[in-house]
Amino acid sequence: MEHLDLRKIPCPRNTSKALIVLSGMETGESLEIFLDDGEPIQNVPSSLTIEGHKILQMNQNSEGFWIIIVEAG
Repeated sequence: MEHLDLRKIPCPRNTSKALIVLSGMETGESLEIFLDDGEPIQNVPSSLTIEGHKILQMNQNSEGFWIIIVEAG
C-alpha cells in the first residue's frame, strides 16, 4: 500500500495532491493518507468520494492526526 503524508498541506492543495496520486493508481488499489485534524479531515474524504474513490477507513491516532485508507475508483 502506498502512503501519502498530507499533514501541514492546506486545503485545497491536499485534495489536489491526493487526486494526482490516486489518478496514477489502478482501480481497487489502496492509498493510506495522513491528514491533519480540522478542515483537512472535513474536506478531503468527501472530495475524494465525489471523485469516485472509496473511503475504507478513517481513524485518528494518538498523535492527533488522521489516517484514512482510500480505494482508487
